[in-house]
Amino acid sequence: MAKAIFEMFDNLADFLEDRGAKPGSCKAYVFGGCALHLHTNARGSSDLDIELEAMERISPDELVLALDEVFFDDPETGPSSIVFDPNFTPTLAPLHEDYQEDAIWLNRNEEDSPIWVYLVQKVDLAVSKRGRYGDQDIDDIHTLFDHGLSIEEFKYRAEEARKYFPGNLDRLTGNITHVIKTYTK
Repeated sequence: MAKAIFEMFDNLADFLEDRGAKPGSCKAYVFGGCALHLHTNARGSSDLDIELEAMERISPDELVLALDEVFFDDPETGPSSIVFDPNFTPTLAPLHEDYQEDAIWLNRNEEDSPIWVYLVQKVDLAVSKRGRYGDQDIDDIHTLFDHGLSIEEFKYRAEEARKYFPGNLDRLTGNITHVIKTYTK
């Protein structure tokens, strides 16, 4: 699956290069099930949730069209594919103001690429999962705990992110308490 994710970004890089994009003129921040997979090698996702920051001469709609479906063989489920999720937006989730600054630059060895791909930190991925907060989101946060995210780090970052979220703050606080209380090692 990770290979398919990077193939999708390679396709986007080719698209951007054909349009004369300069190195780093587009930044992509990976969230969702694909980010969880890259951090933990646990469950994946058939859709790629990314936040795109694009150069001025190319509209986000053009970038969406450039992100074609990528096919791969999943060792557990067989033939699979991954697609770009055009409906994903990080603005609906509570996020710490430094999530972009703290993200991991995945293709650092390709500084000349027009797209720089970043993976949000485990803690910011977990914090973002509190927005929708369905059963899968709770399981994902627990998986991140199982793979090295400390409860203390999550709690601290989640409380910090709460300061920047315009939505229901009581619900967010309850989500923090609930996800910690329901975690069993």
